[in-house]
Amino acid sequence: GTVYKEFLGISEKVFKEYFAELSFTEGYSLYPILARPNSRGTVRLKSGNPLQYPEIDLDYLADEKDIATLVEGIKIAFKIGNSSAFAPYNSKFHDKPFPLCSGIQQYTDAYWECFVRAMTTTDHHPVGTCRMGMREDKGTVVDSRLRVIGLENVRVVDGSVLPRIPSGNINIPIIMLAEKAADAIKQDYGLL
Repeated sequence: GTVYKEFLGISEKVFKEYFAELSFTEGYSLYPILARPNSRGTVRLKSGNPLQYPEIDLDYLADEKDIATLVEGIKIAFKIGNSSAFAPYNSKFHDKPFPLCSGIQQYTDAYWECFVRAMTTTDHHPVGTCRMGMREDKGTVVDSRLRVIGLENVRVVDGSVLPRIPSGNINIPIIMLAEKAADAIKQDYGLL
């Protein structure tokens, strides 16, 4: 309850009107995660000044397929929570109308779309802002040895080089990238 308020960026108004009564009570959460989003954001330099912050456009939910997938995921979570398997626990869906979707009939696709648009947040695993690929591809930033194209002695070794987000936690793929970079650097210096 209260821990996730800040983490998820829930406004004070929405928290008080919708979530506050659940604070410090027993419960569980079921929510869908969009593991393979179609929407793509961008990170662009505003200038050549390295001290100026870049322009970041997350572009969440720009692709209608992402919204439809999350709406279906909510409906599945709703069915699971109301299933006989959860009955022995006296579980009950928090059926209070979501305040930012007032005026929309509850539990319709339009209601869930409103909920998705209001409550969707990141899982804090952004990737692809500095993607690895073929030199011929205009969107490529680093080559297969993680060298920044057009610069010498500069590599990028983090999740930003992954062209698409993996369907799980990105910790292991990033460790793999670090191992790949270490081997490439050793090869460059004749140590491998």
